[in-house]
Amino acid sequence: MTEVLLFQKQLIKIGSMSLPEAKKKIMDYVANRDHSEAELRTKLQTRFEMDVTEDALHWARDQKWLAKPDALTEKVADQLHRRGKGIHSINQSLEAKGLPTTQSDFETEIAKARKLVFAKWAASDFNGLDFETAKKLQAKIMRYLGSRGFDSDVVDQILKLDLNVKGSLYDEEY
Repeated sequence: MTEVLLFQKQLIKIGSMSLPEAKKKIMDYVANRDHSEAELRTKLQTRFEMDVTEDALHWARDQKWLAKPDALTEKVADQLHRRGKGIHSINQSLEAKGLPTTQSDFETEIAKARKLVFAKWAASDFNGLDFETAKKLQAKIMRYLGSRGFDSDVVDQILKLDLNVKGSLYDEEY
């Protein structure tokens, strides 16, 4: 029983002495890339106690080491836009980082989806296909764009206007 108490006292000493280590860890993280406060909190809590984490984050805010949430949201969203991610995927990523979500216009989403689809398929891929094969290719494109975070309206627009697909998988005709 005495060993347990002694061990707990050592933990308390280690916890109170680790504020400089937590500050150094924040500097290491921020030197690599901008992190949101929520990301840093999550990373620090795996190594340090809650009060040490909060003190280190407060210090980082005072030193202006943390990027403003709006600026960081714009930066992360721009990176994901360049990677061809849809707005749903972008907002999911922003929420995971503890940042506010963003909006995107329909034309930008169409342009990104069009670029992705035409990098893999051409409109002529649908020429001469029987109904069943065309629907399978259409479903494949829908899954591809859906997995990239695109809205169903964007997917429908690409299939109908750009690839000249008549109807939709959601139609009751077949």
